[in-house]
Amino acid sequence: MTALLRHAAFLAVASLRHSWRRSLLLALVLGLSLGVPLALASLLERASADMRARAAIAPLVLGAKGSESDLVFGALFFAATPPRGLLMQDLARIEGDGLGQAVPFALGATAQKTPVVGTTIDNFDRRGLRPASGAMFATIGECVAGADAARALGLAPGSRLFTDPASLSDLAGVFPLELTVTGVLPPTGTPDDGVLFVDLRTMWSIRGLGHRHDDPAASTAPGALIGQDGERKIAGEALPIERKSADGIAADFHFHGDPSTFPIDAALVYPADAKAQAILLGRFTGKGETLQLARPDQFIERVLERIFGVGRVLGAVAVATAALVLLVAALAFALSIRLRADELALMRRLGANRGRVAVFLATEAAMLLAIALAITTVCALAAPLLAPVVMRAAAG
Repeated sequence: MTALLRHAAFLAVASLRHSWRRSLLLALVLGLSLGVPLALASLLERASADMRARAAIAPLVLGAKGSESDLVFGALFFAATPPRGLLMQDLARIEGDGLGQAVPFALGATAQKTPVVGTTIDNFDRRGLRPASGAMFATIGECVAGADAARALGLAPGSRLFTDPASLSDLAGVFPLELTVTGVLPPTGTPDDGVLFVDLRTMWSIRGLGHRHDDPAASTAPGALIGQDGERKIAGEALPIERKSADGIAADFHFHGDPSTFPIDAALVYPADAKAQAILLGRFTGKGETLQLARPDQFIERVLERIFGVGRVLGAVAVATAALVLLVAALAFALSIRLRADELALMRRLGANRGRVAVFLATEAAMLLAIALAITTVCALAAPLLAPVVMRAAAG
């Protein structure tokens, strides 16, 4: 029996090699048709696990009234712009009564097309996240890079890069800000890997709320110095606003306005206990309320329910397609046997009985199926790698 199987395997390999194009095409069609349903299920499972894990980093998210989707995906995934209208002073409604802690976030800026996120050290303390190399940011103009962002931009502690201008036609004098990388975070497999984290004051400076002025006497801009009163220089409107400070914060760096009225985009809220959470949820449900307090876990479940609803439909279509392909493949294999009638008749004339011919054909079919299953396995294992794409698609 062993010799029979060995001879059948030898003949099957020779036959497959002889018609390798047909064999490869049949294996690919079978492998992909069987792999798509498995890949889809694996992809959705991985994406849902990642989304649930991300939603679990904070019980509540605070933002301005508007799209709950933009608020949650903006605050947690940095993939959307939350509704505008939240101010730093609004966090007192969370922390003023000791009901919880609010960790602010400011979004919208980029540096070399990489998102820049403004926050506080509390964001990292809450999650026990520390740089794998270097240190945390400590002052204006410093940033900490996520693992993917650092790798893509070639950043390391000490590297410097400029933020992208918001508009080439900006007439307010808001220039790109130079950022100094103080540390690089370890890989986390979360949206944190792809952004640059800065202090809130740095983000406000990027938005033009904080700056320092050049010395009028040292400026080369026409009209920068329009007069002098003793030792005091009188600056004109042409004096440029300079916010680049390579060696720390200049003594004349300042903000215009009260920082408590400065804008932020969202805040992760950590209630003191279940009772505090219930009180906070009730506090932001009034008819004239301008802010909203969302529960990211409940929102993500609603999103996943929609995604899985679509996924079930796509899965059913894929299963039906796979069954159809299997039927077509079986018919194609049966047709190939009829087309090889002369070849099989020659084998019988050379002394191979019907049983041996059947074993040969079965071995050839088993080898084709094994190749197809290998392709199916590759599809199923590679699919979870696309989970971040699904998360971005859901956020967008």
